[in-house]
Amino acid sequence: MAVHYCGLCRRTSFSGRRHLYSAAHRRRLQEALARLQEEVAAARAAAAAAAAEEDDEEGDGGVAVRPYDPAEHDRRVWCLCCGRGVRRDGRRGGLALPQAGLLQHLAGAEHRRETARFWRENRAEAALRERFLVPAEEYERFARALERALAAHQRREEERIRQMAAGIREAERRQRETVQAALQLQMEPELCVGPSV
Repeated sequence: MAVHYCGLCRRTSFSGRRHLYSAAHRRRLQEALARLQEEVAAARAAAAAAAAEEDDEEGDGGVAVRPYDPAEHDRRVWCLCCGRGVRRDGRRGGLALPQAGLLQHLAGAEHRRETARFWRENRAEAALRERFLVPAEEYERFARALERALAAHQRREEERIRQMAAGIREAERRQRETVQAALQLQMEPELCVGPSV
């Protein structure tokens, strides 16, 4: 009698690999795949929005680049196929790149290999497999849109800094003029107070 450990169900089966055909295993497999499917669908929607903006040519890439907040952007998604946690959002400097980390993982060769292994070992429906993979072309479009979004964000930040610097220069100029006007008013009475001949 063969002993088989199912990592998905977290149990040892003494009936060999027949456990993979049981109703309990099928139910757990469908539940786990549904949870991962939600995350993959959100990532693909972000990639599709970025691709739509890429076709627009005038947008900033359709990718919302936000300031990095560890509480919000350090979230990990459990990749059932690879058996590890994947950071959902990417990060560049102080900026968070929503869904970039998960999309990069889903488009990778390692994920493709591990997905094939997972499907083979758990006897999942072959038709569902493509839903959990992101084609390299789709990820490349997303990456280009992400680069454009980062460049647009950089331009906006530089313009905001220029405006702030101009405002500071203007405030300093007004302050100098005010000080000079006050000093001139002080000088005039001193000229009049002098000794009369």
